[in-house]
Amino acid sequence: MPAFTYDLATEIGKTRLYSGDTDPAGLTRSGGDRTRTDEEIETLLNASGGDARLAAAALLEGKAAEFATQALFVQQGSLSQDLRERSRQLRDIASTLRAVAGLPAWNPPATPDVFPEA
Repeated sequence: MPAFTYDLATEIGKTRLYSGDTDPAGLTRSGGDRTRTDEEIETLLNASGGDARLAAAALLEGKAAEFATQALFVQQGSLSQDLRERSRQLRDIASTLRAVAGLPAWNPPATPDVFPEA
């Protein structure tokens, strides 16, 4: 079985946390719902300069691409699933993660001193 670890002390664990890719049973699923292996996440981390948020964004973009290839709306009675919307949501989350990863760690004061003492 492919490797799955979820240890928040590691970059793989942090990537899983940020992307919501935390279900070990998901390794047996297919398509966008599939949980990624440690090796896949390690590849995303390497491509993202070791930044867990950027790797999580790439992971979500990959899932979004898989849902987009299905691009269908399924309705059975009162139950429905829109895989197109799911793809859009994953892309939105990935964009947010990319933005957060680019923010400086320092948070300036909300009300700067407009009239400094001379």
